[in-house]
Amino acid sequence: MFSNELAEKLMKMPKTIVGGGTTNINLSEEKSRFKLINHDEPEYEFLFEITSNRKISFKITFHNQENNTKEGLIRIDYKGGHKNPETLNDYVPEFVKPYLGHYFQNESHVRIYVEGYKDLAWAVPFSEFNFPINNIDNMEDFGQALRAFAKEINIASLLNIQIAIL
Repeated sequence: MFSNELAEKLMKMPKTIVGGGTTNINLSEEKSRFKLINHDEPEYEFLFEITSNRKISFKITFHNQENNTKEGLIRIDYKGGHKNPETLNDYVPEFVKPYLGHYFQNESHVRIYVEGYKDLAWAVPFSEFNFPINNIDNMEDFGQALRAFAKEINIASLLNIQIAIL
C-alpha cells in the first residue's frame, strides 16, 4: 500500500508500452493486457488492461495498476456494479465523500485508489471525474473511450485501435 500522493504521481508519470513503436489494440478481443514502463523510473512497472464483456450490459473496464505491488490506480467501468465502503478514513478525498456507501447499479463510474482501503474500493460517477466519454453505444465510442483513458493515465505510446465491425 502507498500514499494517495504516490498514486497521483504514478498516474501522471509518462508511460510507454513495452515493445515500443505503435501498439495494435483489437477491440473484438475480450481481454488485452499490456506492460507499461517509464524509462526514468525503472523501479515501477504497470499493467494496462482492456476488458469488454458484452454479456453484462456491455461492461467495459480499463485497468491500470502498478505491477510490483498489484495496487490498482484507476479503473473505468461502463454500466457496472460497485458498492463503496461504509466508513471514511482521513485519506478519502473530499469529492469522493458524498458517495459513502453508494451503490452503483448498472451505472458508469470511475474507481480510484484511496490510501488505507482495499484495491479500488472507492468509485465516483463520471460526472465527478469529468471523463469525456459517458456512454458506449458502438465500437467507435469504445475506441474514443480507450483513447481518453490512455490520455488520463499518460500513455505516450502510439495506439492503433482496430474497431471491429459488428
